Amino acid sequence: MKKLFLGAALAILASAGVSSHALAAGWHYYDPDCPIAIGPKSMKFVAMQPKKNIDRECDALPDTGASVIVLDASDNELRDMNWDVRVLRAKAPDSQPDPEADAVSRQPIQKFRNGMMNFDQNFKQAGNYQLYVKLTSDDGAKSYEGRHPFSVGLVTDEEFYLYIGFGIFIVLAGGVAFTMWRQGKLFFKIPNFAKPS
Repeated sequence: MKKLFLGAALAILASAGVSSHALAAGWHYYDPDCPIAIGPKSMKFVAMQPKKNIDRECDALPDTGASVIVLDASDNELRDMNWDVRVLRAKAPDSQPDPEADAVSRQPIQKFRNGMMNFDQNFKQAGNYQLYVKLTSDDGAKSYEGRHPFSVGLVTDEEFYLYIGFGIFIVLAGGVAFTMWRQGKLFFKIPNFAKPS
């Protein structure tokens, strides 16, 4: 039902002159290079649900269920460190969940010499989440930490306004159709059920 409303609203907006760039980008923030600050450095994050669609998301996975999370670090120092990667459940988009108490999954700590890792994550509940990353040198003298908030299965601000716009369109279209019917300008007649047969 949600996808039906989105598809109809997108078609309406497209016919109203929404730019092709905006439509190609989708209504979630789309960027294949979603940066996460890891101390003074950064790495790239992307989440996907390949069993449902081909979209690559930074901030909002549309549905719960099987997902894939990918991390990419081009910095050589990060590639030589031990990666501790966890998915945390957050109470709100801007909250700071505890890496121990709020972890819903944790990957084995290891090095990724090619700078890339990916793992499967099955999100059973809709809500706010956070990717927590801690990279530590072998001797423990140096450590970088970063977090990236994202949501799963929630209505984003863009979708909310899209639903509002679609609802307004339906009300206006219904009003126009009713007015045309009252004036006898519709190409078909609506039976008057108030009259006795």
